[in-house]
Amino acid sequence: MKRIVFVTALGGLLLAGCSSPHRSLKSVALFNGVDLDGWVVEHGGEWTVEDGVLVGRHGRGWSTNPEVSGSWLRTEREYDNFLLELDFAIEGNSGVMLRSGLERNPTFNGYEMQILSDHGRTGGKYPTGSLYAVVSAKRNMSKPTGEWNHARILVEGNLIQIVLNGELVVDYHEATRRSRGYIGLQNHDEKSVVRFRNIRLTGL
Repeated sequence: MKRIVFVTALGGLLLAGCSSPHRSLKSVALFNGVDLDGWVVEHGGEWTVEDGVLVGRHGRGWSTNPEVSGSWLRTEREYDNFLLELDFAIEGNSGVMLRSGLERNPTFNGYEMQILSDHGRTGGKYPTGSLYAVVSAKRNMSKPTGEWNHARILVEGNLIQIVLNGELVVDYHEATRRSRGYIGLQNHDEKSVVRFRNIRLTGL
């Protein structure tokens, strides 16, 4: 079976045991920097594009109830195995949904990479970079509120790896909730403002 691991020092991927070792992997932009083409708003909230940046405000409805969804923005199509790269800046609370479905709460029917304004904070259960309610990040690598962070998220089979600002913080091998789903951006609450840019996906 194909095995993919991060090589953070090189900023790339090492593909080992691939049945087609010379295969070219194509990266595509999921966000065009102009409008919401390719995305779908779920359960309200406000999404705008400002100076090439995707901005989420006035989120609503989020709770820890697995049966109820809050506001989020999702891709039009579903994905199975991929490398997702993006920059984010946060004031408050947000997240990135991985292989999520439309039924009930996407944080729990798929997975959510946690995003918080928690720079320098220790002792939190699920700091930025964690898989929310699943596994905590090995280290809190978030930058100060409002500064840009870079995330690289590998989803392949039962594996989810997250590299945040150059450090591997999640290496999870039991991702069995769904084999395919939407990629999403959480719009958490009225006080939170989240910004995304350079959202790119490489299909595997």
